Amino acid sequence: MTDEHKKDNLEKLPACAVEYIKLVGKKMRYRRSVRKDVQAELASHFEDALRDYNSEQERQQNAQKLIEAFGDAGLLAVLLRRAKKRCRPLWRTAIVRSFQTVGIAFLCLVLYCIYLSLGKPNIAVNYVERANELARPAADESLNAAPLYQKAFELYVKEPNVAGDKLLDAIKDRQKLAELTPEELAGLKQWIADNNNAIEVFKQATNKPYCWWKREAKNNFMFDILLPKLSEIRKFGYLLRWKAKLAASEDRIDEAIDDVLTCYRAGMHCKGPRTLVEQLVGMALENLVCNTSFVILQEKEIDSLKLQAFQNEFEKLIASDTFTVNFEVEKFCFYDIIQRCFTDNGCGSGHLIAGSVIVWNGDIYIVESNEEIVKKYAISLGLALVMANRHETTEKFEEAYKKIEQWTKTTPWQKHLMNFNADRELSLENVSAVKRIRNSFYYSLMPAIGKVIEISCRNKVSCEAAVTMLAIMRYKQDKGEFPETLEQLVEAGYVKELPMDPFSDKALVYKKTGGNFILYSVGKNFVDDGGQVFRDDEGKVRQYVNEGDWVFWPVIK
Repeated sequence: MTDEHKKDNLEKLPACAVEYIKLVGKKMRYRRSVRKDVQAELASHFEDALRDYNSEQERQQNAQKLIEAFGDAGLLAVLLRRAKKRCRPLWRTAIVRSFQTVGIAFLCLVLYCIYLSLGKPNIAVNYVERANELARPAADESLNAAPLYQKAFELYVKEPNVAGDKLLDAIKDRQKLAELTPEELAGLKQWIADNNNAIEVFKQATNKPYCWWKREAKNNFMFDILLPKLSEIRKFGYLLRWKAKLAASEDRIDEAIDDVLTCYRAGMHCKGPRTLVEQLVGMALENLVCNTSFVILQEKEIDSLKLQAFQNEFEKLIASDTFTVNFEVEKFCFYDIIQRCFTDNGCGSGHLIAGSVIVWNGDIYIVESNEEIVKKYAISLGLALVMANRHETTEKFEEAYKKIEQWTKTTPWQKHLMNFNADRELSLENVSAVKRIRNSFYYSLMPAIGKVIEISCRNKVSCEAAVTMLAIMRYKQDKGEFPETLEQLVEAGYVKELPMDPFSDKALVYKKTGGNFILYSVGKNFVDDGGQVFRDDEGKVRQYVNEGDWVFWPVIK
């Protein structure tokens, strides 16, 4: 039936019938082609029913009766629409249902994305202040070393340039004064002389029992916390290292010992409930002390009484030191990010707020500006859609740190026997792609725990070796020869107990070699290589690597 025919049929019908038919078509709310077919069918029905009536009045009256018989136009339209739907092909019904399902799903996704984006964080805890409280003991402010350190930093004079390079860069691979050129040695002496006042104040600071710094951060955000001037502390460590060697070479042994112990006390001030970066700097300073002591002992023959005084002070410091890494402040960093990037668990699921954080290539970025949100919103939104909620993320993190606290109490050798690797346990190895994506926030924030714990262990074994070295040298001074075994040192009272190697859970290896001896740890490969060190392709000794033994004596270059 053509459109023209349909139009002609309507024009031949009474006005009431035309109005009714159009109303039914309008109320069907269906496709235009279907509505036209329905109108044509109704028009044909009216035309057949009114064919026998010639007068317009009769046609009008009978048309009205038909309308009454059909009933309400809206109800008829609904019935006709349902009938048409039931009569359409199955494939068309399937397509329609599919599009409807996709449309509803997309609408739900859009609404959920809006829900994720409109979430607001609840910054309930000032973790910067918590970190300050944790690091600050209940002690008088006069016992705080921080103001004196700050004064020393202000007095500090930078190292001079030597042959177009900074002095410390030029001599960074040297261990002994004899290895320096005349120009480097002159520059070193001048640098030490220029910093006499600063060193004196620095020593006063290290003699204080406590050290705490007022930590500040933009918007009290732990990731932006301002650390102490760690580079300056390291510079003083190198300054004291060379000053001690210079003093020892000039037979000012007491001064050299004082410089070494000062450096160690500064390292202790960087440890405890502080950031991992600060603790690593503290360990580096303590390790610097041990290496410097080995060099001085090899270069100079020191009187037994002075060795004993040195050993006694060193043992006191080690006894009060902690060789366990403290992760409390690192936890604060995590908790602070959680409260800033997730909604509160108190109301709702505690979901990640879209646009608040981006994890990309294993690193985490906190979004702060609107420009960044627009630029990287898609990444952040995708993360918010699939990532674990606040409760799950926090629970996983806390479970990991409970394990870490247990790992710090076991030696590397014990972990080796269990075929255990801390970083492997916390890394993405053997983790399914689904878990990897769902917990990407957790995996991005966890530090290299295994490496930090290992550094702490090797720091402790270096200190044990340094004390043992002092005892061996005392024994030689008193007895005229080196002890046959380390057990003789214990029996003679030169040390209280055997120095233990955490990489073997046995005593450090000690062997007499003619008129000398060798003292070493088996190192990270857990194998006694007979005191053989590892050298790189250039022939340089690489201590603390995965191959060879870690030899403390003799000092090998």
